[in-house]
Amino acid sequence: MKRWIFLCAIALAVTSCSKREFTIEGHVDGADGQILYLESLASGQPEVLESVALDKEGSFKFTREAPQYPEFYQLRLNGALVHFAIDSTETLTFAARATDFADGYELTGSDECTKMRIVTDESGKLKNRINELSHAMESKSNQVDSLRQQAIRALAEYKEKMLNLVLENPASAASYYIVFQEINGDKIFDPYSADDRKLIAAVATGFDMRYPESPRTKQLREMTLAAMAASRAPQQKSPNVEPETTSYIDVELYDQLGRKQTLAEQLDRNKVVLLCFTAYQTEYSPAYNMKLAELYKRYKSRGLEIYQVSLDTEEQAWKVAADNLPWVCVRDPQTVYSSYAAMYNVKSLPVCFVVDKNDGIVKRIEKASEIESAIQSRL
Repeated sequence: MKRWIFLCAIALAVTSCSKREFTIEGHVDGADGQILYLESLASGQPEVLESVALDKEGSFKFTREAPQYPEFYQLRLNGALVHFAIDSTETLTFAARATDFADGYELTGSDECTKMRIVTDESGKLKNRINELSHAMESKSNQVDSLRQQAIRALAEYKEKMLNLVLENPASAASYYIVFQEINGDKIFDPYSADDRKLIAAVATGFDMRYPESPRTKQLREMTLAAMAASRAPQQKSPNVEPETTSYIDVELYDQLGRKQTLAEQLDRNKVVLLCFTAYQTEYSPAYNMKLAELYKRYKSRGLEIYQVSLDTEEQAWKVAADNLPWVCVRDPQTVYSSYAAMYNVKSLPVCFVVDKNDGIVKRIEKASEIESAIQSRL
């Protein structure tokens, strides 16, 4: 009997030792009576794993089964979030204040979490800078070109920093985290951009080699292959977008009602399309749109359509303005770093292009006074 009990004790000990767990513990000051949640992000949507009502001391401890592959979690307090990654059996120590939970915290015990904190801080700085420059464009229409270049530089500097982090270990949780960072709902690294795809492909390859069965690996692989396939598909020739150019790049964006509108579709239906890049929240916009309205009323029946691309940062304000206009109004959510604006070599606003159904782009126009004569020559 004693021998049987002894063997059971050994078996229980072995089982306990083999159980893979991680722990995150610490304290949150000034959070008496508030609920702290531990949530998993494995399914793409937050899933509550545990919660605790904090007391005056603010101490907590969560212990969960460690994931088989690197996975992401978050601590949530009153809507404020702190992300962290787990890739092994480890113990993390967390310290924060309720007043600035998501910004002033300290998280130790994992190199990956330290790198993720760097990414979070740098992404936050970039978002603030882009928003600052976007708001400046709305009130300083004569400096749009300079401000847009500053935004492009800020984005390039951020991407260089992130590339250096990825190159340290492409198969790390921090590298995956970098790939999916966003600003105002838009991914910073675009898999359909040749330059950005290099970084994404490096992370995809790293995960494929180290964690071939991970769902995160499958996601990276499929995203990269889809973007590569699209880049190999027959592409329209990139135009020089100067006068007398005879090709154009299609634009696919959504109007104020959420419908996808393409430049190609407008050319199928009309003889001439005036492709216009602008921003409604600028000083020049009211007078400029009044001029366009006069031309639209005069030439719509003869086969003219206007396809107006807004680079405004405030979506709701754009929708209100667009509802009052009779032509096709779309908005590029990339705003100041619009890839379409870059492909058309747009360096200042407003600017438009006369696109003929048969001949493509026939004229680039930066002065409103020159639009009518260019339209007349094609109708």
